[in-house]
Amino acid sequence: EIAAPAPFHYAAAGHEEDALPALRAETWRAMEDALEQGLTRAIGVSNFSVRHLQALKQTARVWPPAVNQVELNPYYQQRELQAYCAEEGIVLQAYASLGGQDASKATTASLGGPLLEAPPVAAAAEAHGATAAQVLLRWALQKRIIVIPKANREARATENTRLFHFSLSEPEMAAIDSLDRGEAGRTCWRNDPLRMLQFE
Repeated sequence: EIAAPAPFHYAAAGHEEDALPALRAETWRAMEDALEQGLTRAIGVSNFSVRHLQALKQTARVWPPAVNQVELNPYYQQRELQAYCAEEGIVLQAYASLGGQDASKATTASLGGPLLEAPPVAAAAEAHGATAAQVLLRWALQKRIIVIPKANREARATENTRLFHFSLSEPEMAAIDSLDRGEAGRTCWRNDPLRMLQFE
């Protein structure tokens, strides 16, 4: 179990919690300048909530961000964020597509076990002659979410690109959707003492 967040103890002077909205806006302005000067082709954000995006929109010259990279998988689907990004034209890019790595054994058990072993995932894998990882990546792609799976072996990286020889049916997608655990499904950054702060 995670204790209540500690004070904002590793922020540098001028980067205290209440300064973060302005700092995000300032950082975005610098990125806008780089875009306008032709130094980059696109600019985006990472780990932005709906509230973060709504606040940024109030001061942005360039809108929308090209991408918002966030933790997203069937256990932690962030449905409100998915809907907002779709409405605003922001591409979602998912990390931890196969399940995060920071959860304890007890947390993983409370979610129903490793995501790669979830019954709807296993059933779809068997039905399509695919691996569980391929099913999870295909689930995201069918939701128009970009995936960036980590692989430490060439064979695994190659496997992760072979996602277009099958499609998940509506019932299979719905079964995997049913795995959503909301905030409890979040498994990345679990050991960061600041992860529960809203940074608003």
